[in-house]
Amino acid sequence: MRILEIETVGRGGLAHYAHNLSAALAARGHEVTLVTAAGYELDGQAAPPPGFTVLQVIGRVGHRLGTSLPGLVLALWRKFEAVFDAFAVARLARRLRPDVVHLHCTNPIALLYVGLLRHRLRPLVLTAHVVTPHERMPLQRAIWGRIYRPVDLVVAHSEFDRRRLLEELAVAPGRVTVIPHGEYGFFARRGEPIERATARLDLGLEPGNEVALFFGYVREYKGLDLLLEAWPAVASARSAARLVVAGDPVRLDRGRREELREWATRLGVVHRFGYVPFSEVARYFAAADVLVMPYRRISQSGVLYLALSLGVAVVATRVGGLPELLADGESALLVEPDSPEELARALSRALGEASLRERLARGGRRIADEHSWPAIAGRTELALARLLEDRRTG
Repeated sequence: MRILEIETVGRGGLAHYAHNLSAALAARGHEVTLVTAAGYELDGQAAPPPGFTVLQVIGRVGHRLGTSLPGLVLALWRKFEAVFDAFAVARLARRLRPDVVHLHCTNPIALLYVGLLRHRLRPLVLTAHVVTPHERMPLQRAIWGRIYRPVDLVVAHSEFDRRRLLEELAVAPGRVTVIPHGEYGFFARRGEPIERATARLDLGLEPGNEVALFFGYVREYKGLDLLLEAWPAVASARSAARLVVAGDPVRLDRGRREELREWATRLGVVHRFGYVPFSEVARYFAAADVLVMPYRRISQSGVLYLALSLGVAVVATRVGGLPELLADGESALLVEPDSPEELARALSRALGEASLRERLARGGRRIADEHSWPAIAGRTELALARLLEDRRTG
């Protein structure tokens, strides 16, 4: 098949997912073109296999202007440019004439992409990495229903997400398939392994610390405030415990960012409030004993697959699709959301019991092995082949 993958961000979990899937599909003999953003953070980091082409065509002007414009002006320009990019990508799709187009986009500009990319001879697939944005927005269901319903096939990462697509957004059952997220071991496979002692030294930690890690974009639904509320109880129970927070609070207003920063500072938390580039991600997980996910809600999480793939024990809340994937006491410790007390008890237990952490890490690696990219690409290939066959026979 000739497959056109479109990913609109160029960095972070969406870019990592699209890259791994594209490479695995190319390794299966398909001709894959990945259209992504200028400044693609995996450029030069991971060599694509034969049959895999990367085109960095989205947001080129905004990327070139960079910090030369005031923040608000640059943000407005990027929104303006995103509209032109959608038309340019649609023209590129017509020129390349792929057998199938696969879109990865988690913001409302997806509505324009879907309208431009639909074609009676070329099926359009959209992966619902986030069924609807976790930050509530006006007319959310109406907008996302209009995004998903015209698409030939929507890929959900869990049964939880599939049910939401059917029940909340009225997507036809025959247009939804479940393909799980893939593992993220490629973070550790690049370059020399990072020793734990070295990683901790780089982060200002001691070798004997018991390290809990909160990682990824800092947003209200991810519950960092609940973790900070729980942390004094953990520190009281475990004198060697240290908390590391690393992630970009890009969606939070300035007041909330400063509030969380000051709170973390008061508690002695090692914090980096900013985007963590690809080349530095593995360092944080090498330093950690436990990944903590105090989320209020979630669909699925690439950060979780990082921990599972890299052998880090997980403490997470029972929300979204996580309970489908994780078994309490076997591959994670699961707690109820919005409960700092229960979170503190689970974290204290995980940090204090090395044998428990080892058991959880083994369980996590088994899940990661089951979600290898060759396996995910195989399921994707089957779904696309069925879609094309239905088009031919329908």
